[in-house]
Amino acid sequence: MSDAIPTADVPGEANTVDGRRARRARGRTAVVDALFALLQEQGVQPAVEEIAARAGVSVSSIFRYFDGLDDLRELAIGRYFERFAPLFEVPNLGEGQLPRRLSAMVDSRLALYQAIAPIAHIARLRALETPRFATTLATTRAGSANQVRTHFAAELGTRTPARGDDLVGVIDSITSFESWELLRDTHGRSQSQIRRAWTECLQVLLAS
Repeated sequence: MSDAIPTADVPGEANTVDGRRARRARGRTAVVDALFALLQEQGVQPAVEEIAARAGVSVSSIFRYFDGLDDLRELAIGRYFERFAPLFEVPNLGEGQLPRRLSAMVDSRLALYQAIAPIAHIARLRALETPRFATTLATTRAGSANQVRTHFAAELGTRTPARGDDLVGVIDSITSFESWELLRDTHGRSQSQIRRAWTECLQVLLAS
């Protein structure tokens, strides 16, 4: 018979570990919420000191909670996708006459870009250096092109496959976040002016 004495879990130690995990989870949530709120308020990426102050934690705690700032940004992007998920959809996709579908496409993209502008800008900048941001961006862009293909299937069906692909690319480019940002920031166009320009361009392209 073995003389070994069986060991038992120590409740105090388990409670300590669970408490640390809970505090870390609360800290991570507070930091992500702080970044999300600051992005919405300021429209630009805040300094890590601002994030820490808003979250009520130290700067060093942020780097304990996350594997660097890109990890934090990625979680914030995920939060944006969760909150604004309905805006990524075009209402009644592919349904109705062309004028109605044009309005649905243009209006939905304008509303989306205005809502996600701060995080979308950060994602595009980070995609140049970070593969996971590049993958997220590529997936989003592919979904956008597929929306165009489905929404204007009737008009695309009258063209050859190659011409249809050309048209999908042009429409998606015209109504892209990059186009919206250029028109807004460089050319000083308002939402209503961008709406008018996009709608008229799409009418010409789809009627030709």
